[in-house]
Amino acid sequence: YLLMSLIKSSLARKYVMALSGLFLVTFLILHVTINLASVFSPDFFNEASHFMGYNPIVQFLMQPILIAGVIIHFVMGFVLEIQNKKARDVSYVKYKGSANAPWVSRNMIYSGLVILAFLALHFYDFWVHEMAYKYVEANPEDPTRYYHETVEKFEPIWRTVLYVVSFVLLGLHLWHGFASSFQSMGANNKYTEGFKKFAKIFAVVVPLAFAFIAIYHHLNPITH
Repeated sequence: YLLMSLIKSSLARKYVMALSGLFLVTFLILHVTINLASVFSPDFFNEASHFMGYNPIVQFLMQPILIAGVIIHFVMGFVLEIQNKKARDVSYVKYKGSANAPWVSRNMIYSGLVILAFLALHFYDFWVHEMAYKYVEANPEDPTRYYHETVEKFEPIWRTVLYVVSFVLLGLHLWHGFASSFQSMGANNKYTEGFKKFAKIFAVVVPLAFAFIAIYHHLNPITH
């Protein structure tokens, strides 16, 4: 009932979309920080990954909340896209594309779909493997395995390219989505422009950092 009420309310949809997006941004900050450690400090990366992988609060509270956040954000994205398309069909005899809105904002659904496909691959590469390692195969804890497993994922050039392309699209998605989230929340004060500038910088720096990690590990494989 609550979900249907949110979907039917235009204002509620925008708020939920913005809040879920901001929540996922905080996850990106944590995720990129830990993953950068795999470049500069493999030992710290192993320690952080082991903590995240076996801490019950992370596994049984934060992880389900994260998955719910991803689902809610994409469901709301699809609903908003359908509603916006209906509004355009009614309001415009001729829709002038970039004359009304920039390319990025008009194609958020497509960048979102590619990112969703990338998330499926990412979950398969790491989350499914982790679940199988711990709960299916019932292997003993090994706090030193995470760095090697991560680097090995980026040995194939096709996977590295796919990750980098996905990060570029993530940047485009954030460029419009992160900045517009403040507007959707009704923020309009002396800090608004500063927030928007920060959002633009974030949309460039974070995807570049992720791409750097993938390329670095591809170019620096572990020698057996």
